[in-house]
Amino acid sequence: MNRFRRNRLSQFASVLLLPAIFSAFSAPSAQAWGPEGHRVIGEIAQMRLLPSVLRKIQDDFNIKNLADVANWADEVKDARRQKSWHYANVDISSDSYERGRDCPDGQCVIEKISVFESVLKDDSASLQERREALKYLVHLAADVHQPLHLGNKEDRGGNEIRVRFEGRQTNLHALWDGELISFEKFRSLPEYAGALNGTVGDGETSAWPLSGTAEWANESRRLALDFAYLVRVSENGELAPEYVSEGRKIVETQLLKAGVRLADLLNRSLK
Repeated sequence: MNRFRRNRLSQFASVLLLPAIFSAFSAPSAQAWGPEGHRVIGEIAQMRLLPSVLRKIQDDFNIKNLADVANWADEVKDARRQKSWHYANVDISSDSYERGRDCPDGQCVIEKISVFESVLKDDSASLQERREALKYLVHLAADVHQPLHLGNKEDRGGNEIRVRFEGRQTNLHALWDGELISFEKFRSLPEYAGALNGTVGDGETSAWPLSGTAEWANESRRLALDFAYLVRVSENGELAPEYVSEGRKIVETQLLKAGVRLADLLNRSLK
């Protein structure tokens, strides 16, 4: 890792790591991307499914819209003790994810995507197993695109970094989970998803799915290190407008990439 960037991150973390007294602000975010973000990604993926794959999902798995199951994995993760499946915290000194160091037991988002992709492709698996695998993939393929789901282990992916946004206290992880998503000018989440999907053509997005899940994770890791952690603050202590504006652009790109790649993953697995 670049020495300048590592020093910047170390200095930033030492100033903003929360003591126990601020634990109310450092609790883990309930849902990665927030429920709205996950639904948007499901809507984008639905628009890009092959007709035959869409019919299979609707007829064989009784899932009419991917957005309808996009938050299911969050709803069951506490009862099933699966919280670690939704992220992979990386050592602060590293630019990229390494399974042996960051996920030796395989219980993290990158490895679980591979597991459930295999189950979905397996015609010998039961219908229930494949349906659950599909629902996990809809959610986890989104999670891996949230930059702070590849955040630093030392600050728990930004959960322990306090920031002030729109007049209130929050933490950096929660900010990137959903607070930077801005869809108020649209009448509905499907309309917002359609607008995002319409910003690029197939030619522009054709290369996105070609990289593997580990590279998706490393893209998120680089965004975390090169932007998300490098918080800029105005004189009044609020997040600087330019940080918020650029962050929202990054979030929209990641939502779109997640939807495009999820659709490709499902088209390949169910063709």
